[in-house]
Amino acid sequence: MKKILTKIFSPVTFTALLVLIQFAILIFAIYLANTYIWIIQVIFEIIAIPVAIIIINSKADNNYKITWLFFDVVTPIFGTIFYLLFANKKFTKKEKKIVKPIKDTINSFTSSNTYIEKINLDKEEKGYSVAKYIQNYGLSCLYSNSEVKFFCWGEDAFPYMLEKLKSAKKYIFLEYFIIHPGKMWNSILDILIQKAKEGLDVRVIYDDFGCLSTLPKNYYKKLNSYGIKSFAFNKIKPILDIRNNNRDHRKILVIDGYIGFSGGINLADEYINEEIRFGKWKDNAIMIEGEAVFSLTTLFLSIWHIFYEKDKFPSLEYYRPNNFLPDGYNLKKDGFIQPYGSVPYDVEAIGHNVYLKMINCATKYIYISTPYLILNQEMQDALTLAAKSGVDVRILVPGIPDKKLIFEVTRSYYRSLIESGVKIYEYEPGFVHGKVFLVDDIMGTVGTVNLDYRSLFLHFENGTFIYKASCLKDIYNDFNHSFALSKNISLDSCIKTNVFRKLFRILLRIFSPLL
Repeated sequence: MKKILTKIFSPVTFTALLVLIQFAILIFAIYLANTYIWIIQVIFEIIAIPVAIIIINSKADNNYKITWLFFDVVTPIFGTIFYLLFANKKFTKKEKKIVKPIKDTINSFTSSNTYIEKINLDKEEKGYSVAKYIQNYGLSCLYSNSEVKFFCWGEDAFPYMLEKLKSAKKYIFLEYFIIHPGKMWNSILDILIQKAKEGLDVRVIYDDFGCLSTLPKNYYKKLNSYGIKSFAFNKIKPILDIRNNNRDHRKILVIDGYIGFSGGINLADEYINEEIRFGKWKDNAIMIEGEAVFSLTTLFLSIWHIFYEKDKFPSLEYYRPNNFLPDGYNLKKDGFIQPYGSVPYDVEAIGHNVYLKMINCATKYIYISTPYLILNQEMQDALTLAAKSGVDVRILVPGIPDKKLIFEVTRSYYRSLIESGVKIYEYEPGFVHGKVFLVDDIMGTVGTVNLDYRSLFLHFENGTFIYKASCLKDIYNDFNHSFALSKNISLDSCIKTNVFRKLFRILLRIFSPLL
């Protein structure tokens, strides 16, 4: 009974109830105006015309436009209202005043420290165009004085995270979509509390929606009481607002500026297989040591100062890795490393475009791991064209899904991809949560960017571009191990799918840009 009451009076239930009430009020208002409904209909049909023009001329993804045009034309009243509420994402004038000096400060470092030229990366090399794009639009340099360790499982990364956290001397920054009390978070929190007592600058950002069902309301206040500076990103407001749609999906841990962790894992027990929810949880993480960690630091600080401490952006020179290296510590060189971030309010969809550029660079193979496969036409065309050109394109997706509707949308893409030569593998032991691209043994990216509209266009995300580093061999071996445990989906199984399920998937595809 206690568990039932807890669920009934939880923040999730309360927020959902308030949103439903607003929907009900909206529908009731339309019902009350039934006498004049034809006038309202005409008014919204007239309004729908300029809204359609706005949609067509927007810089949004074409599939995203088509979905909103469909609603705008078929249901002018609801389509117009919902578009204005949920699709018009951009920084406000006030936010732009905060963002500009931050971007200018970071840009001054990336432009004055043109590592891509200093490290003599040949313009004819495959990785040059990807790295140059990230430097120009992702505000991140390509670094050579760094190394990356790849972890095939979250539980492999966890002991390293604890070890490095215990070694911290100056500061610790954490930014995660989900935090859930349990073995993983409690172990980390104990160290953070101790480090805060020792006088270290300890900061935590967590996403309010991501933690809606995992943390108590205003959990950041509890962290602050421990001496840990913290805030909940984009606090959920029980109102219909586009901002509720833009979440901080990043996973970043920075220790003393020269040690960083990222990848797919959040700070919850299922990510280290201490809690079994959807079979074996297949996830990945990376540990970066060296100069490249500076880009993770600037990503964290930009979010911190845009959305929390909106005062003057700090001097980045203080946070440079070389300022905190232990005596006798030598920076190692292992290929080229370039962490990057993406922001939903920017014109550039960095995560999306990095994926596209890597696909277009492939001549031998492209291996992809993603929990969700909801492709826009541009991404679908790039993958199928690569396969038709003789590139071995393989996509690893879950065998046991966490969201069944999303999985149906994922499977709706199988037939067209397989017909073009793309190989689809469903990981039979459980759920795949890693977001990894590997191309031709020479380049890869590991991060938080799923192959769906939310990650590609609506969320704050981050990834790490890796070029000519030894860990790429580990990523390659991990892919092949996963393929061996997976079911290779045949074209025949797609053709024989029940006709009602096919129709259901077609219907879901209409809504796919909104999922």
